[in-house]
Amino acid sequence: MTSGNIQMGPDPDEVRDALNAALRDDPALRERTSEQVATELAGRGYLQEEPDPVLVAETLGTPDPDGPDDGPGEETEAASPT
Repeated sequence: MTSGNIQMGPDPDEVRDALNAALRDDPALRERTSEQVATELAGRGYLQEEPDPVLVAETLGTPDPDGPDDGPGEETEAASPT
């Protein structure tokens, strides 16, 4: 029997920090699938073990709290006819 509170892999803060570092080194990671990014985070040494691709996908959709907001608001506002 297993507990529902067992966490596998790196925690969300570690994933966010690793992902931010990886994106600074290779911005093209945003164009890859979350599965590919998860594999590369571990393969390139940003993390010791591969994170959950779902966590990577969620983290990719979250703006960096320490950096500029690259969210869709800027493009949407500029493209808006109003």
